[in-house]
Amino acid sequence: MNPRFSPRLNRRACLATLAALACPAVSRAAEPVLRLGTSTAGGGFALYGETLERLLNQQAGRILLRAQRTRGTAENLVLLQRGEIDAALVQGTAASEVLQQGPASGLRVLWAMYPSPGMLAVPAASPARRLEDLKGRRVVFGVRTSGLVTLARQVFDGLGLDIDRDFEAIYVTQAAESPRLVLAGDAAALWGAGEGWPGFVAMSEAPGGARFLGPAASQLPQILAKYPLLQAMTVPAGLYPGIDEPLTTVGSVNLILVRADLDLALAGAFVHAIQAVAAELAQALPQAAFGTLANTRASAPVPELLHPALR
Repeated sequence: MNPRFSPRLNRRACLATLAALACPAVSRAAEPVLRLGTSTAGGGFALYGETLERLLNQQAGRILLRAQRTRGTAENLVLLQRGEIDAALVQGTAASEVLQQGPASGLRVLWAMYPSPGMLAVPAASPARRLEDLKGRRVVFGVRTSGLVTLARQVFDGLGLDIDRDFEAIYVTQAAESPRLVLAGDAAALWGAGEGWPGFVAMSEAPGGARFLGPAASQLPQILAKYPLLQAMTVPAGLYPGIDEPLTTVGSVNLILVRADLDLALAGAFVHAIQAVAAELAQALPQAAFGTLANTRASAPVPELLHPALR
C-alpha cells in the first residue's frame, strides 16, 4: 500500500488542514474589543458612540469598538468601575469630580470628546427671555441619571434655583422623548447642551422653530464661584437656527474615561484609529472636531491621569 494514502496519514493531513483553516478565525476572534458605554437612544452620547463605532471599525478592518447603550454618565461610571465596560462617555463636570481624586481614582482619560455648553430651548413663539422666566413651568431636563441633568442642577443652583422645587421638572426614560414633549405642547422648554445635540436639532427644525436661552453674562461669576469645575463658554451665532447672536453660558468638556489597567495595546489601537478618522468624524459630528491629541492631553488635571497610551 502506498503510505501516502494510509488512513493515519490522511487523518493527520485532514487535521493539519483543519487547524490551518481554523487558526485565522481563532486569531481574529481573540482580538480585543473596546466596550464603550454611551447613553439612551436619542441622546448625544449615543449618537457620538454609534458614529465612533462605525468609523473606527471601518478604519481598523475589524470590530475594534462596540458602543453599548446605557442610562448615561452615572451608570457609565458604575459599569466602568465594575469592569462591565472598558470605556465610558462621561459628562465633563462628573468626570472632573472623579479625576479630582487623582490617580487613586483608578480612572484615566483616554480621549476628549467635545464641549457641552448648557442651554434651554423654547418654541420661538415663547415669551421667555431668561432662564428665570421658566420658573414654575414644565421643563424637560432629560434622563435623570444623565450628565445633562447634573449640569442643569449646577447651573440653576448657581442662580439660586432648584430644578425640582422651582420648576415642574420632567424626567424621561429615553432622551428621544424629550423634544417631543415640548413640540406637543406638554412642556414649555427643553434643557440640553452642545452642538449637534439631537433634541436641539429636533426643536430648531420643527415648524415655528426655537429660541435658545442661557444665563446672563452677569450671572456667570456666581455660577462659577459655586461650581468652579464648570467653564464659561460662548455659543456662536448660527450654531442652531434660532441663535442669532453669541449666547453666553457655562458648560464642560465631555471625556472618554477608562480604567487605569486598560490594556495598552487596545488603548493604543483606539487612539491610532480615532486620529486616523478625525476628518470623517468631524464631518459626521462637527462638535467632535474638538477631540484632538493636544486637547485630550490638556483635559487631564495632571499627566498621570492620562492613559499611558497618550503619554
